[in-house]
Amino acid sequence: MPIDVTMPKLSDTMEEGKILKWLKHPGERVAIGEIIAEVETDKANMELEAYDEGTLAEVRVQEGDSAPVGAVIAVLAARGEGTTAQRAAREKAAPSARASASAPRAAAPAKAEAGREPFRPTVVRRPEPVESPGAAASVKASPLARRIAHDHDLDLAQVTGTGPGGRIVQKDVEAALAARGGPPPAPAKPGAPAQPPPAAERRVELSRIRRTTAKRMGESKREIPHFYASTEIAMDEAARLKEARAALEGEYEGLTYTHVVLKAVGLALTRVPELNASYDGDAMVLHEAVNVGVATAVDDGLVVPVVRHCDREPLAAIVRQARGLLERARSGRFASDDLTGATFTLSNLGMLPVTEFTAVINPPQAAILAVGTIRETPVVREGQIVPGRRMTVTVSCDHRIIDGMLAGRFLRELKGLLENPLALVL
Repeated sequence: MPIDVTMPKLSDTMEEGKILKWLKHPGERVAIGEIIAEVETDKANMELEAYDEGTLAEVRVQEGDSAPVGAVIAVLAARGEGTTAQRAAREKAAPSARASASAPRAAAPAKAEAGREPFRPTVVRRPEPVESPGAAASVKASPLARRIAHDHDLDLAQVTGTGPGGRIVQKDVEAALAARGGPPPAPAKPGAPAQPPPAAERRVELSRIRRTTAKRMGESKREIPHFYASTEIAMDEAARLKEARAALEGEYEGLTYTHVVLKAVGLALTRVPELNASYDGDAMVLHEAVNVGVATAVDDGLVVPVVRHCDREPLAAIVRQARGLLERARSGRFASDDLTGATFTLSNLGMLPVTEFTAVINPPQAAILAVGTIRETPVVREGQIVPGRRMTVTVSCDHRIIDGMLAGRFLRELKGLLENPLALVL
């Protein structure tokens, strides 16, 4: 019986996907695990991997077209069934049989639909770029870089990439366009008064990621009544803990303040579970799993990979998880569950000179934590002015299910955990 191939949902925000290229064509055999198409999602370009085997009987969504999540994009025929074209040829060769069986055949489509196998999930992977010298289509480049180059008729094969693995990014294309220059301005007519040059501007189309971010953040600010609460945290002990663990290397190699804060957030959410929640009409949904999304900047915008079970995973395991997610984010190769399932979000600008800021809640979550830089500042300790390390954090909350008392309790727990961080490594 025929098997439907559907458009998978690859992130919490994905609503549709675009078929970039079919790697299999009608009549070709498909094996389990074989790549059949490349799909552009709201987060990245992914490879569509077959979950079933059979013969590709029909392609319902053509290259360049989009389809909503769950829509049938192709049909596989089981062994011996053949493709739609093959079935049509057999029918044409036997007109008498077709005439004598007209009544049963009228009901055949309905039976075929009823006999379809139920929807099965698909597995996706980010496509590996294939090098082909001189072919711009195979040059490693971000979608935004490709779009700008196409708009300005620039051959990407002539551009040197500075991104990970030699990948061409936006700034490389802009530098190439600047080096190429443009036509000289037309000389002014004699006697005509000099006119000031028009202001330089250009229109840059938003990447798919930025369009999704714009839509989701606009909806969040319109529909969710945000309120904000801040606190200042003494990071002296947390800094000593980080430096001591990082010196051990091994499982703590690459330990950063983000990892330390992730662990503290995970424990604080178990103590104030109302912030690890979602609003659902007349109810509050409390999530048992504590999965924290980490806002991560990439060339095309912002993605939020998810670090799972921050409450019960040891700090070293969180380091490994987060490091793997960061590597996949930089390369654009996400696993199918990297961007789904977050119950809370952390946005850290501590690596920049940002003292404090407020973040926009990422629906359907109820809260997000904004983390500023750790700064050296004079503090009073036991009657003496001494240097100290301080960090300001701000939690944005959905006022429909969270009030100021709950936000204050969460910040109190987080502050206590970071100022006395022994519990983070026990």
